[in-house]
Amino acid sequence: MYDILIVDDDLFALALLEEQLKSYGDFFTPVYASNGREAVEILGQEDISLLVTDLIMPGDISGWDLVDYIENFHPHIPVVVITGCVDQEKIEQLRPRVRQILMKPIKVKQLVKIVTGILNEDITSGSLKGISVGAFLQLLEIDGRTCLLEVGNSPKNKGLLYVNRGKLYDAEYDGLREEKAAQKIIAMDNVQFQIKALPKIEIRQRIKTDLMSIIMESMKMKDEESGGHADLKLLEEDEDCYGICEGKNEIPKLDRTAPLSEAESQQPVAGISNQEKRQEDKTMNVTTLENMFTSLRCIKGYKTAALMNFSGEILIADSADATDYDLENIGPIFNDVFRSAEESSERIGLNACIELVMKTPRGLVVMCCSGLGASIHFHLIALLDKDGNQALTKMQMAKLVPIILKELE
Repeated sequence: MYDILIVDDDLFALALLEEQLKSYGDFFTPVYASNGREAVEILGQEDISLLVTDLIMPGDISGWDLVDYIENFHPHIPVVVITGCVDQEKIEQLRPRVRQILMKPIKVKQLVKIVTGILNEDITSGSLKGISVGAFLQLLEIDGRTCLLEVGNSPKNKGLLYVNRGKLYDAEYDGLREEKAAQKIIAMDNVQFQIKALPKIEIRQRIKTDLMSIIMESMKMKDEESGGHADLKLLEEDEDCYGICEGKNEIPKLDRTAPLSEAESQQPVAGISNQEKRQEDKTMNVTTLENMFTSLRCIKGYKTAALMNFSGEILIADSADATDYDLENIGPIFNDVFRSAEESSERIGLNACIELVMKTPRGLVVMCCSGLGASIHFHLIALLDKDGNQALTKMQMAKLVPIILKELE
């Protein structure tokens, strides 16, 4: 049984579709959403096999945004568009990105024929290209997907990656297995994927190392073999903790392993207790936390983001390009604004502010915190272009909070 998500702001059309699709329940189960935001929430909770969406919908997430979202976060899900849009130029630009475009009014039998045809075709496989192996595995990890990836850059040069609920379980390549095979596959350039269902047998978890460590080792191996310098370089300052440096966005590794001295433990930080300070100073896996920002990089208009402690110190930073946004200096300034909003809202009885969006003529600043009941208090900040998708940014940042908490605790 396959779940298909149908999105349309026309409630009458949705009700009509629901009634007419009842007779096809033996093959697929329709799930309905009346707007883009509701659709994104369903996509994050349900195992959707196919998306059928209208394009022009009210709210902050349109059908066009949904297509972007699917491409970036659920690339295995085929998309069928139903629309009354008369802008043929836009429609033609969209056509290569989706499986089918149907103009309203649609015939239900025609929609069913297209849906069943796509599902039959994609039950065992689908294809994707134009993204690195490491980046795609990171998206699968965030989304918790289960699949078998056939990865290759030529008919004779292919490998297999077994992914179970987002975790890389095993790999096969050129007689190699497990981590060695995974490293070779991740190092491939200009690859194409075949996305297949895992065989209906239990896959043994042969790979125990976390994904980011495998990716970093693959990059190091590729750099050594080429005799050049990879774009991302390891900061091997010690054996247990390392970070990433990209272009100008070098963030020095913070030593979170050393215990506080007696003097330091007695020195309070403004607005934060000694107990909270000690909690913030627990060991951090910097590499794993940097990996979290992958989910923001795909959002329209994304510039840069950072994880800050309560006092505004930058712990981890990320940028979509080599531009230096000087987060080391501007981060604490915005952090002070956010803390002021938290304190002011709490003072007038609204409880502390947990999210803040600031609009400027040239861009957006989106901030959120770990929440009132969190064991460790931290802030996330993201800078977007003025037309950046703040709705998706806020949703992805909210998803990052519990992941970061787990890493910091």
